[in-house]
Amino acid sequence: GYILPLCQIILVENKEQSLICAEKRSDELGLHNIWFIQANMDNFKGSFNIGVALHACGVATDMVIEHCIKVGAAFVISPCCYGFIQNTSKFAFPQSHQFKKVLSYKEHMILCRFADQTAVQLPPERRQIGKQCMGLVDLDRAWSVERNSYSV
Repeated sequence: GYILPLCQIILVENKEQSLICAEKRSDELGLHNIWFIQANMDNFKGSFNIGVALHACGVATDMVIEHCIKVGAAFVISPCCYGFIQNTSKFAFPQSHQFKKVLSYKEHMILCRFADQTAVQLPPERRQIGKQCMGLVDLDRAWSVERNSYSV
């Protein structure tokens, strides 16, 4: 909002405290091009050109991706909390055809649990495995998104 004052920014956040902090920061900077909406992505019906999601926990990453695809928006996402990924009424894992050929749902869930094992307190070898598992989970997402004519 500060660097691009001509852009209209809509911040959609589920957590009230995070929204309060963002509004406070916006006020401190004197920004007038940011709108704040407390909602889950499922409840946000607006259109936009670029979706940005930071700390999109578990399936929240997939919700943002789905919404971006729906409105034809580009996106940049920083996923986290891979261990919270699970099948829902809207999402079934693995998502891509390539991963579905080689992984069952249970094996994908194990992959997601390992992807959460990246804390600095863990041995370096274990962190490395966690990062590789993160990459695989995100590769499944990337291949799934490519079905919708996105370049990842």
